[in-house]
Amino acid sequence: MKITDYPRFGYRGLMLDVSRHFFTKEEVKRYIDQMVQYKYNVFHWHLTDDHGWRLEIKSMPRLTQTGAWRVPRTGPWGSFSGSEPGEKPAYGGYYTQNDIREVVQYAADRFVRIVPEIDVPAHSLALIASYPHLSCTGQQYEVSPGTDFYRKEDNALCPGNDSSYIVMEKILGEAAVLFPGEYLHIGGDEAYKGFWEKCGKCKVLMEKEHLPNSIALQSYFIKRMARIVASKGKKMIGWDEILEGGSLSSDIAVMSRYGAAGTRDATGRGHATVVTPWGYAYWDLYQGDPALEPLTYGKGRLRATYHYDILPDSVDKEKVMGGQGCLWTEFVPTFRHAEYMTWPRSFALSEILWSQKDRKNWSDFVGRTEMHLKRLDYQSVNYAKSLYDPYVEASRGKLEELQVTLKCELDDAEIYYTLDETHPDHFSTRYTGGYLKFPKGVARIKAVTYRKGKPLGRILNVTLKELEKRIANQEG
Repeated sequence: MKITDYPRFGYRGLMLDVSRHFFTKEEVKRYIDQMVQYKYNVFHWHLTDDHGWRLEIKSMPRLTQTGAWRVPRTGPWGSFSGSEPGEKPAYGGYYTQNDIREVVQYAADRFVRIVPEIDVPAHSLALIASYPHLSCTGQQYEVSPGTDFYRKEDNALCPGNDSSYIVMEKILGEAAVLFPGEYLHIGGDEAYKGFWEKCGKCKVLMEKEHLPNSIALQSYFIKRMARIVASKGKKMIGWDEILEGGSLSSDIAVMSRYGAAGTRDATGRGHATVVTPWGYAYWDLYQGDPALEPLTYGKGRLRATYHYDILPDSVDKEKVMGGQGCLWTEFVPTFRHAEYMTWPRSFALSEILWSQKDRKNWSDFVGRTEMHLKRLDYQSVNYAKSLYDPYVEASRGKLEELQVTLKCELDDAEIYYTLDETHPDHFSTRYTGGYLKFPKGVARIKAVTYRKGKPLGRILNVTLKELEKRIANQEG
């Protein structure tokens, strides 16, 4: 027997954000072990952000003394309060340089290369809390525990301050030694420029360099980062926003999360591109109905991931390095939940990145997924069973009436529902398609899935008021 097998793309990655919530090096190793079973070969390690600095830099000890810790908070992310008088920042952690070397070697032994991310100029509140002179305001901020700080506190490095570049020279220099891979990721995304526009140092720099606006100022900063990265013998990679405000050297890579348009833009400008589209490869989104899932935001279902084509029309295919799934962890406080959000959606992405497009077959994929879920059970790996659950799609009709349909990821699932507050089973009304009709007084929908006479998923319980709220949020 002869087997011929080879990957469709050379870059097959998963990203783990360890800034919002810290994961130990043993948990990181476990994540890598799970990756390699499904032919992932790149681990993107998001090491710094507003909520924690996780990488020891010997020349800047306050990054881990201060930046790695915040006050503990539990509950809905973004709604937390800041520190109270006398409260100590006791939640967090960091990796020593020896830890980093250990994980890098562990990954290399499994044929995985690591792309570290030091996110600048924005997403730098942990860095600025450690060294306040690096922001435009110079104020002393705390490492954010998950507060609503954006645009209220200055979380971006000051491009007009020479110290910003001196500091980044140190940080990227030490990171380049620790990580032997080709790329250093510098983030470059979501920089709020309001503080720059009021900053005297930034105004002086803009006049000196003939920069017309703050977008051009960001481009200036990114180009400085690219030169520093290149001086360390590395190539720079960053999010889509690094392309704003000016052209970059063609050897700089782009990690594109803006779907087909972002991929076309990056490749059209001649940049090698990693495709990681929001809604299809962001693992922090809801993978089932929000009424059944742990709190998060957005929508990113398994079927949508599987059917996504990372090579849209009019794209230079030679410039697409591959793709990546990204797990941002604002709503992921534990490693068990990180596993839940990663699997089985990473099965789908793995298949997209390894197999040829013409070999896609959803039904066959589902069957193999169910087999591999049993393997995860054996390994005590947590995963989502959302593909078995019913979910609701709601919209407004021409007369502003509520239009509701019931769905399930599985084609062979039968959906049964009730509108009278009772629990549904396979003797309840079977859903056969179209919009549900609501008798007067109906307050909620309950639905359940069956397959071959056996219950399949969890019971969905959602009120009409909640559906109205979802529609309003979509329209807003």
